[in-house]
Amino acid sequence: MSRSISPPPLTFLGGTALAAILFAGCTAEPEAGAAATSTASPASSATTAAPSPDSQTPADDVALSLVQDYLAAIQSESYGDAYALLTQESATLAGSAEQFAESASSGLVRPDEAAGYLGDEGSLSVGEGPVPGSVLVTAVRDRAADAWLVRSTGGSVGIDDAGVPPTGANPYEWVNPASGPEDVRDVVPVADAEPAAIFFRTPEDAEGPGLVGYPDQLTAYVGTVEVPASMAAAENQRSWSIPLDAAPPSAQTQALTVVWEVAPGSGQWRTSTTPLFLAPAS
Repeated sequence: MSRSISPPPLTFLGGTALAAILFAGCTAEPEAGAAATSTASPASSATTAAPSPDSQTPADDVALSLVQDYLAAIQSESYGDAYALLTQESATLAGSAEQFAESASSGLVRPDEAAGYLGDEGSLSVGEGPVPGSVLVTAVRDRAADAWLVRSTGGSVGIDDAGVPPTGANPYEWVNPASGPEDVRDVVPVADAEPAAIFFRTPEDAEGPGLVGYPDQLTAYVGTVEVPASMAAAENQRSWSIPLDAAPPSAQTQALTVVWEVAPGSGQWRTSTTPLFLAPAS
C-alpha cells in the first residue's frame, strides 16, 4: 500500500557546490561520509529476490524523511550534504562529491524542482520497492515528477540517485511519453493508445564497469503501484514496453518510474522517471 503526503516547509541546509567531470564508463571511489550499504539482490517485475538476513525495510516515515532531507540539500545546492545521504553503491557510481555536484546538471533533481516537490503544491508518495529492504518514494508537482529508491542493508539507510554520464550518447530515453533522454526531460503528454516505453542503447566499449548498465530485468511503477513491463531486443537497443491499462493515465500528473540494477549482483540501483499525463481534451 502507498500513501501520499504533501510535505511541510523545511529549514534548508547551507553549503556550496564544487564541479568536476564524470566520464562515461568510469567509476570513482566515494568520499567519506556516504551511507554504507551492502549488496542487494537483482529483481524484475516478475521475479522477487530472497531477502537478505540483515536487510530490514525502512519504515515509510524514515524513507520519506530521508528524501525530504535530500531534496532540501539539493534545493540549497548543498551537494556535499546530499551526497552523504546516498547509498555506498550510488556514491561509487557518482564518484566524488565534486563529481556528484557536476552531475546535478545531468539527470539529478534540480534545485527548482526540489523546491517544488517540497512546496505546498508538491506531493510525495511512499510504496514498496522492487527488492527486500527497499522503499520507492515518488514526487509530483505540476508537470514534473521524480522518484528515488531508499534502501536499507547492514543497518544503514541511503538513497539511490547517481545521475547519468554527461559525456557521450545518453544511454537511455523515454519514447512514450516522448520525454527524451534523462538530461533533457521534455514535458509532453503520453500517447495513451500505445504502451508507455523506454529504450536502452547498447553500451559502447569502455574500460571498467559501466555506470548505467543494459538491463534485461526491470521493474515499472505508475506512482508507487507496480505495473507489468516487457522487453523486446532490436539492433543496438533494448526497448521496454509498459501497458497502461492497469493504471490508466488522466489529466493529473503521475510519476512513471522504472527501476533496474546496473549489473546483476552489483547492488547498484538506478531509477528513471517521467511525468505521465494525458493531453487536455480539445
